[in-house]
Amino acid sequence: MKTNNLPDKIVWSTCNVNCGSRCPVRLHVKNGIVVRVGTDNTKQGSSGTQQIRACLRGRGIRKWIYSPERLLYPMKRVGKRGEGRFARITWDQAFEEIASKLESIIAQYGNEAIYRNYGTGNLGGVVSHHNQIEKLMNVLGGMLNYHNSYSTAQIFQAMTYLYGKKDTGNYISDMVNSKLVVLFGNNTAETRMSGGGTVRDLVLAKKNKNARVIVIDPLYTDTVTGFADEWIPIRPGTDAALAAAIAHVLIINDMVDNDFLTRYTIGYDKSSMPEDIPEGNSYKEYILGSGADGIPKTPEWASVITGIPAKRILELAYEIGGTKPVYIAQGWGPQR
Repeated sequence: MKTNNLPDKIVWSTCNVNCGSRCPVRLHVKNGIVVRVGTDNTKQGSSGTQQIRACLRGRGIRKWIYSPERLLYPMKRVGKRGEGRFARITWDQAFEEIASKLESIIAQYGNEAIYRNYGTGNLGGVVSHHNQIEKLMNVLGGMLNYHNSYSTAQIFQAMTYLYGKKDTGNYISDMVNSKLVVLFGNNTAETRMSGGGTVRDLVLAKKNKNARVIVIDPLYTDTVTGFADEWIPIRPGTDAALAAAIAHVLIINDMVDNDFLTRYTIGYDKSSMPEDIPEGNSYKEYILGSGADGIPKTPEWASVITGIPAKRILELAYEIGGTKPVYIAQGWGPQR
């Protein structure tokens, strides 16, 4: 294909890394070839209207565009599964074979035999695979779908009980209004590192509000090195024990909002437990050790599990209970 006569131009595109930011990128095209990847240059620097600058992953999409491993044509397996033997076929043949297979399966087994797995296709595009495949399958009579995702299945399920619906709670941008930020397994400087990511909120919280940032994480992450005033390493998978010990300190020192808990929660103490639940199963009883297991969830108890010194757990609980306002955010990793 001759491209020498094409004019130089800049084409808007988007980063397809599935981090949540969906940053716009500007592709510098010369003679039909992307020679450089730029970033958004259209906004001002104020919060909410800032330039959505792509991070290094977004600016590195040239290597994906021209990767020798990128599939440019339909390929059909010609060997046994796992052999890695494929032959190029035409688009018409690919469309015909896929359509024929769909029709055959639906005719024999029904539409519930067609399943779209989460994570297939391109999750990062502005027009993603979700809508296009769903529209196609709806035309054919529907398909078997999925619940939740590998990223947030547990935390979204829990939030329906905590807040009444999933994906609720303070936006991470609210940390700029806080004096203390506590992050459990939340490495926003690496997982949300672009100009459209939540790392900007962390930058503003440190710059404009001088918020104290504590990161609880097994790893010494980019968020720890770049933003944390303190890093508290913890054994993987023991965050719940730490949270229980913090709750223990807050409860026995009367640092909880009992009026709020009485009015808006079910199951915090015996007075708000549903009638059909056996005695000793309220959250307060569990934490204080007067429940079924008889174990007070003290800092000493949690220290053995988490590897965090009991004294530091006690201090952390007092710091959380004595600071107003405090922002607490959990990453998606611990909920798995």
